Amino acid sequence: MNLSSGPSWVNHFMGISSLFGLGALFTTHSYIWDSFRLLVLGSIIETGRRLCQWLMERVRFQYSITARFDQGDPAYEWIVHFLTQEKVWKRSRDFRVTAKSSRREWSIETGPESVHGNAEYVPEYAKPQIFRWEGYWLEIKRTDGFFTGNRAPSGPPSGGGTIYVTVYTTDMSILSRLVEEARCRYINVSKPNVIVHSTEAMGHNYGRGGMWADVKRKPKRPLESIILREGILQSLIQDAREFIDSEQWYNKAGIPHRMGILLYGPPGTGKSSTIYALAGELGFEIYSLSLASNYVDDSFLQRAASAVPKHSIFLIEDIDCAFPSREDREEDLLHNQYIAYDPYSQPPHRRRSLVTLSGLLNVIDGVGSEEGKLFFATTNYIDRLDAALLRPGRIDRRVPYSLATREQAEALYTRFFPESRLPDLGIMVEKGDSIEQYARDFADQIPSDEFSTAELQGYLLAHKKQPRQAVDDVNDWIEKERQERRDKREREAKRLEKMREQVKKRSNMYSPMPVVPGMAVAPVIDGDF
Repeated sequence: MNLSSGPSWVNHFMGISSLFGLGALFTTHSYIWDSFRLLVLGSIIETGRRLCQWLMERVRFQYSITARFDQGDPAYEWIVHFLTQEKVWKRSRDFRVTAKSSRREWSIETGPESVHGNAEYVPEYAKPQIFRWEGYWLEIKRTDGFFTGNRAPSGPPSGGGTIYVTVYTTDMSILSRLVEEARCRYINVSKPNVIVHSTEAMGHNYGRGGMWADVKRKPKRPLESIILREGILQSLIQDAREFIDSEQWYNKAGIPHRMGILLYGPPGTGKSSTIYALAGELGFEIYSLSLASNYVDDSFLQRAASAVPKHSIFLIEDIDCAFPSREDREEDLLHNQYIAYDPYSQPPHRRRSLVTLSGLLNVIDGVGSEEGKLFFATTNYIDRLDAALLRPGRIDRRVPYSLATREQAEALYTRFFPESRLPDLGIMVEKGDSIEQYARDFADQIPSDEFSTAELQGYLLAHKKQPRQAVDDVNDWIEKERQERRDKREREAKRLEKMREQVKKRSNMYSPMPVVPGMAVAPVIDGDF
């Protein structure tokens, strides 16, 4: 068909359509060309970025040394304190503000008032920092190390966070000097305090260092503030110092360099206070673990013990909680009898330790753990402990603690009301009297081996500015305490008696009926009860 012979309006329409088609084609080609150029430009930029990154990694690998510090390991505390003193994080713009507490937080000083303020400003350490130290460039990076999946094949995950320190030098001694200076600074700043490490529930997902990520500081306790029987504290310090100085002797003799000490006695007699005072005197840090925690099992205990560093104290308080008491066994026996007659009754809600005796013995024997550390354990009930736990080589010394004697009561009173501090406290002593006489009168009224030093201390705290009244009222306090103890024993006896009656009642209810000769016995069909 010849389109040119058609009407003119058809030709006009075809011309316009062709024009628009060419324009659209030109526009499409331009868009494709621009997209292609952007793609090429982006590829060049990305290739250049990766090339620069590759070159930087090669330069770092050839001309720098990188060290990794995992939170929970003591070296992490060293380096964080060092960086805080060097004001590396002061340029940070992101802070976590917390109320001041005994928990270790390496905060920055915002001004003179921050020393005595009530808040701590802890940098988030989000961005890498570069600074110079003794003529060398150092790069600092921190990453959060919380781990939620299965263990990575490259190694154990870190707990809480990791700091990477890159020193731009190939001299390894520079890194050693840096770490040693950080350690010395940390020791100097920690001298007024006792550093206490404890475990966290998330330690199951942490690496070796992260087991002890919870760090607190406590003021050192003066040795004279520990009121014990004469000679106990001095002998413990002497034994500990001798142990520290005898490392070479242990090695030459082929004996593992470790020492176990058990402190046992009634609650409130000063067992834990002794350990804290000893740690302050020796300059050791304490790694404290409770076997009653619901996340502590044999595996956790083994990994936690292996992460305790040399020249420190590994403390297990109330080690007897891993073993049931006589009262618990009696209650369990009664309940088992009760359950025999009533299978739908619920067992008593009592938390049991997940740690087994064999797991505990392996840890004390030092299987896979660091030598050169002091192992302390405390218990209120030594008779609950297995004989295998107490044999020499595991527990090298057992130190008994008893309730307060007359001499301890007198020393405690004198400690509360020293003559030199009475005027500063606004305390007046009656004419003709003296603190020494008050202390003797107070001690004369305290029966020996009946009250703990903690109980006496609680009483004196209620009269901390009334030395004479503390002497006059002590007899009333003694009678009140005795009555409370009698009431407690009666309540416990009634509880056990009630359980025995329930067992007896159930046994009578479900006891078989005597069969009379000639009486037919109906068979019992399943499901009747």
